Amino acid sequence: YVLIFALLFLGGLIFASMSLQLTSDMGFRDALTKVVRRIFRSIAFRQLVVITACMFLVRFALNNVLRFLAKWSSSPVQWDKSKMYYVMKEVYSPLELLLFIAGCCTIADSFVPQLINVPKATVTHVVRAVLSMSFVLGAALVVYNLKSRFCKEQAWQCEMQGDVTSQRRWEAYDKLGTFAIYAVGTVLVIQALGLEVRSVLAIGGIGGLAIGLAGREICENLLNGFLLMMTMPFEVGEEILFRPNGQVVEGIVVDVGWYRTLIRSFEREMYVIPNAVFSKNTVLNVTRKNREWRLYEMLCVRVQDVHKVNAIIQDIRRIVRNDSRIINKLHRRVFLDKISLDDVKIYISFYCEASNRDAFMAIKQDLLLAFVDCVERNGAKLAQPRTVLEMDQETMLQTRLGLGLLPGPGGSGVGFTGSRNNGSNIPITVQVVDSVDVTATAVPVGGNGSSSSSSNGSGGGSKSSSTKSSSNSSSGGG
Repeated sequence: YVLIFALLFLGGLIFASMSLQLTSDMGFRDALTKVVRRIFRSIAFRQLVVITACMFLVRFALNNVLRFLAKWSSSPVQWDKSKMYYVMKEVYSPLELLLFIAGCCTIADSFVPQLINVPKATVTHVVRAVLSMSFVLGAALVVYNLKSRFCKEQAWQCEMQGDVTSQRRWEAYDKLGTFAIYAVGTVLVIQALGLEVRSVLAIGGIGGLAIGLAGREICENLLNGFLLMMTMPFEVGEEILFRPNGQVVEGIVVDVGWYRTLIRSFEREMYVIPNAVFSKNTVLNVTRKNREWRLYEMLCVRVQDVHKVNAIIQDIRRIVRNDSRIINKLHRRVFLDKISLDDVKIYISFYCEASNRDAFMAIKQDLLLAFVDCVERNGAKLAQPRTVLEMDQETMLQTRLGLGLLPGPGGSGVGFTGSRNNGSNIPITVQVVDSVDVTATAVPVGGNGSSSSSSNGSGGGSKSSSTKSSSNSSSGGG
């Protein structure tokens, strides 16, 4: 910078001396001496000397002076690691640039009116505008550097602590600060140029209104993107679930931008979601359940084993109470919930501690297998689903002949077994299951009189009521 000042000063000095020599009868030496004396007596030369001295102070003396003062202070932090050192490090370059521009403006204010035919007032106005604008830009650059350093340091500390949410929030603060610095700097630069800020804002307001009417959705997406970065309802790498317009969107967040959010589904498909969608829908963040996963199941046991349910419940409670993977501070419920004609339901609900869904599925698998062992250890069995068909005798006979089913053992017609492919090549199979005590009564359909026959199962089950009796028969599984 000093070398540039010297070259500019020397070039202006030579040019002024040659101009004075050509316009007067004196020699070049006399013209040079007169120009030098005039420059030394001018205020611009004194200002230039002060600016040069300040640049030397900033470059060579300021850091050493502050280092010396830091040694005498009571702070245990070294100067090279202190906050003031990093602040001054960001100030050095913009301050030197500002002093250089001030020196150039001083030289221009002194020599330009004499070199070209320009009024002094015009040059002074331009110089002041350039100085004001340079000061605004330099201050904005310093604030921007300090903001970036501070936000990045805080984000780095949050990353080292494993707090990803706070890290993303500081990154959003960094973007917000950048936008604020640009906005304020633009307004101050407009004011430094001598323009009316209100007029510029009025013109910008009209243009903003037109843009808003034409691109309302764009502005809405940008605003919601800013809110997402500030509030952080979800972040990159988290699993979310929401239903925009009735469509289920579930997956992992890949990126959160100002305008759109990228979500990759579990089928590895990429959803591009405008940010305005999140302001109109409820978002379920599956990842932020703090390692607490609920296991909720209904264990169905046969009605015949209802007297063994109490022992089964006691064994399951013992497992839930002794397993270290189950959270004790939350509820642990194992109760008999419902008794019906089909099964006995055991209500099971508690919470497991798992780092992710895979770990929870592994825990759930182990516990469910242990619960099944409890059922079998007490001599009980899990309930099987049953289907009751209602048909008359003629329809039942036609169904048997159409499926090609053969009478079951003993020719009683109660159970049928066989298989046949229908028109769509889908195999239809009716198998005989374990015998139970039942009484099947055929109900006449359409008032054709009453008739009794023992039948059950998918091969021709009538509307029946199952009760205990002394007779045994085979029941077809529906």
